[in-house]
Amino acid sequence: MNKQNFLLGRIIKINNFIITVIVKKNYLIKKYKKRINYYLKINAYDMFKECFFGDYVLIRKSRPIKKIIFWILVKIIEKVKII
Repeated sequence: MNKQNFLLGRIIKINNFIITVIVKKNYLIKKYKKRINYYLKINAYDMFKECFFGDYVLIRKSRPIKKIIFWILVKIIEKVKII
């Protein structure tokens, strides 16, 4: 399993079969020994419409499905609790 092809993140937007996932990443500046955090917004394809806002999901890279979609939902790691 290649680490670059799978990402974990939270769902921030749902539109028809397209979900927008925010992924937190970081990198190390070796000279200053400092970690820099940054966020990616990735559009993914949810085939069965099983997600909800705030769910923690696993997505993987795939062939281009639409013009802006290159990722597919693999599974839901944690469902959001609705009160």
